[in-house]
Amino acid sequence: MSRPHVIIHPYDMAQSDWVRCILPSMQFMNPNPFGINPSITRFPCTSAEALKNVRAIILQKSNAPGNAQIAAMYYKIKKECGFKLVTDIDDLMWDLSPIIASYAKGIENHDEQMKNSLKQTLPAFDTVVCSTRYLASRIKSDIGVNAIVMPNGVSKSLFGQHKTTEPFNGKPKVMYAGNLGHFIDGNLGDLEGPWAPWIRRHVEDGSIDFYIFGKPDFLNGLEGKYTSLPYTSVLQFPAMAASYRPDFYLAPLANNNFNKAKSDLKLKEAAALGAVFIGSDFSNSPYSYAPKAQLVNQAGNDEELEALFKNLCDPNNFMAAINWQYQAMEEKHWLYEDPEFQKKFVCTYFGAV
Repeated sequence: MSRPHVIIHPYDMAQSDWVRCILPSMQFMNPNPFGINPSITRFPCTSAEALKNVRAIILQKSNAPGNAQIAAMYYKIKKECGFKLVTDIDDLMWDLSPIIASYAKGIENHDEQMKNSLKQTLPAFDTVVCSTRYLASRIKSDIGVNAIVMPNGVSKSLFGQHKTTEPFNGKPKVMYAGNLGHFIDGNLGDLEGPWAPWIRRHVEDGSIDFYIFGKPDFLNGLEGKYTSLPYTSVLQFPAMAASYRPDFYLAPLANNNFNKAKSDLKLKEAAALGAVFIGSDFSNSPYSYAPKAQLVNQAGNDEELEALFKNLCDPNNFMAAINWQYQAMEEKHWLYEDPEFQKKFVCTYFGAV
């Protein structure tokens, strides 16, 4: 390979930067069969001579403050230098749900501004990559640009080498690792529907050991009856989650367009942890391909969730779910360490192997 060098520009080192590009690219830091030599930096390269040795540049969050200017700079010289200019989109940021709280809620006409900004910046890129087919369809219909899908993966080395080989004993350990800060005050967000009442009832009667990052309002008055975990960095999170050896891993999602564009990352995390995944089911849910025995009707009630949970607590059903997850992890190549995942990543972002 005449051009082994690739440059990855993360934006704010948030979870999407790590999951989408930083952690997968770190697999190529050592000698690898693809001959890739990545540099991960927030500083753009302005030397045309140096860039003539670069195969591809990934600029994450292309329309974030300052990135449009960087994209324009690279666009002017990419033909002369011969590198591929790539960007990555991980969220449907121009169709936010009304209940999602973020910096965007203070910006008038945020969604329209975001869409117009992307219409201006995305044509500068040779390749636009995103995480799901639904998101790719929205990029095409709303922005007018084709996008290639590169599914999210997980790092088995970060989550540890534990493998569940037998059913749990005693009280089930249940973990929710979602972000409580995404929603406006007083709204349950992804925990709407059956989830919050079911969790509160089980925490109240002590029938599960419950672990959650943060302190949700719906568990007020039950302090000391559940384990509140501190928010941590992307690199520390897998080891912290794995240290509690959860038996079940909850992944509720509210039914809105923003969540339809999300990936199945929580299912992959559950598989890496060796915990049984339980997620939300609705039209275009990112988890719709999972076994129905592990999916809860988001519009249902806590009795339905209870019946599903009891069924999965049966030792045979528990192990059937675990084994399906391990099989899917292998056959669908979910792990960064998997050579097939690496090959697809290199082809998608850097060009044909």
